[in-house]
Amino acid sequence: MKKYVYNTSIILLIVLLSCSTTNQQVSINNKEPNSPRIESVNTTLGVPADQDSADDYIIIRPQYVLSYNPNRNVANWVSWNLDSSWYGDVPRYSGNFITDTSLPDSFYKVKHSDYTNSGYDRGHMVRSEERTKTVEDNKSTFLLTNILPQRPDLNRGVWLNLENYCEDLCKKENKELFVIAGGIFHSENKIKDLVAVPDSFFKIIVLLNRDESLQSITDTTKIIAVVMPNKNGIRNEPWWNYVTTVRRIEQSTGYDFLSNVKKEIQEVVENSLFVYDKK
Repeated sequence: MKKYVYNTSIILLIVLLSCSTTNQQVSINNKEPNSPRIESVNTTLGVPADQDSADDYIIIRPQYVLSYNPNRNVANWVSWNLDSSWYGDVPRYSGNFITDTSLPDSFYKVKHSDYTNSGYDRGHMVRSEERTKTVEDNKSTFLLTNILPQRPDLNRGVWLNLENYCEDLCKKENKELFVIAGGIFHSENKIKDLVAVPDSFFKIIVLLNRDESLQSITDTTKIIAVVMPNKNGIRNEPWWNYVTTVRRIEQSTGYDFLSNVKKEIQEVVENSLFVYDKK
């Protein structure tokens, strides 16, 4: 059984009810040795937590929940729900990527220009296409707290192919997905000494039938877990080449995922490898 000791400092939760700059800040004294409880469909399976909450600044939006790291100026993880109801006809936001002015004054606020000429794409965690029901939903995905530096061949190739597979699961197979994504950092590489660059990216996708939720998860529930290197030269590789286990991602990131799932079920599904049917 996994054991974690959590920092009991106060965790600030920003509840963002829209993409406006009017936000409600909520302070929670997290005295219990577990992750904070957040009432959001986007964290149905649990709020990822590691041994030190000091660099986990939790941001809650209707479209997703994320942990922002003020030392790296990127998210530690982003968590969201996905089914066909999130897709619509709203066109992709056409402006510059958006500085998240909701962050505390003491945090550096990443700008669109910080990525310019860096050799890295502004890589969405929650894909723009996955939030096209309303203008507000789509615009929220362009906030730079939802963005991490990705090499073009990752962002526009194999990572995109997995995003397209998720879209097909929702639209063609009527699936209910719970997704967590973020970076894995082993080096100190940064853009302009400001924005930390992950060495690789992880994604965890729990596959359920439409309108199923936490109670529907069993030891046979399928989970796609991948770790993809943040490099060029992999654009045309199949995403299933990078399948791993949730447990290995936990070991690489230090985060405990799927904490709301029963422990005996976690032990099975977090050690299971997804087998892709190529037919």
